[in-house]
This record gives sequence, C-alpha cells and structure tokens, in this order.
Amino acid sequence: SKSHPIGKALIIHGVQMQAQPSPLRCRGYFVTELALTANPDYDAGKPSALDFKDLQVTSTADVLSQEKECQKPLWRLLLRIHQNVGPEKNAPYNFVLVLLGHFEVHQDYPADKAKQLAEVNGSSILFSAARQILRDAMNNGPFRPLLLPTVSFADMAALPLANKVAESPSVYGEEK
Repeated sequence: SKSHPIGKALIIHGVQMQAQPSPLRCRGYFVTELALTANPDYDAGKPSALDFKDLQVTSTADVLSQEKECQKPLWRLLLRIHQNVGPEKNAPYNFVLVLLGHFEVHQDYPADKAKQLAEVNGSSILFSAARQILRDAMNNGPFRPLLLPTVSFADMAALPLANKVAESPSVYGEEK
C-alpha cells in the first residue's frame, strides 16, 4: 500500500512544500447560531440556480481587552454565513451559521500587520470550519448537501490578480 505523508509535506507539481507553524494560533471556536431549512419544493432533477451573490458572508474582528501588558492580545472573530433564497433558485437548503473564534498572534509578528493576519487568516480558518459544519448538517437532511464555494478574505483591491483567476462566481453548491 502507498503511504501518504499527511501533515509532513505536500507535493504539488513535483515541488515539496513543508508545513510551518502559523503566527496565528486558533485558541478555539464554537457555533453560536445554526439554522438549516430543507426546501420542500426542491427538484433534484433540475439544476440549482444559486450564485455567489446568494451567499452572504461577513466577518468582524476585534481585540479583547488585555488584563496584563505582557499578555498576548486575544482576537475575537465573528463569522456569519447566510443563504435565504426563494423557490425560483431551486436550492435544496437555506441556512444561517454564526461562528465565534478566538485567536492569538505570535509576539514576534509585526504589530502593524497583526490585525490583517487575524482578520484574513482567522476568517479563513472559521470559514473552512463553517463549510464542514454546514455540510455535516445537510448530510442529515433529505437532499444532497451543498458544497459552499471557496472564498478569500484578502483585500481584493490590493490583489488585482485574484479577481482575474478566482473561482467562477456563478453557480455553486453542486458537486461535479
């Protein structure tokens, strides 16, 4: 049998990449709200007409107050994902999920970039968890689960190339 060095290295196009510890530490996260509604009028024989604009994703970050000066700042992130579309979209589910996460930035990381690291990477970590939480919840429903699109929390104005090579913003949710 072939062994897979999961967690040790990733091989992409023949180039080996070593995983490194992140300067952002996830202290934990939890669900504060989860609602999932199956659409009784969903027709599995017809395609869904969902597009990226049907998915509302918001993330907010703030620093919790520090009790001691030597203590690392603790970032609190709140991620909200919501989809509530009408029957014309033929979506199997509508949902809302809110996650609350706590993160620390390594003390040697540049202080002027800590907020951006917490917002971008922290939101990405929470979104990844949210995709799986929603998928697991939908697996218990009457229809196949939606596969939420990948997203970027990076400032798109600062990344013009990202707009040109990003995943198609049209249809999402159905596995190929």
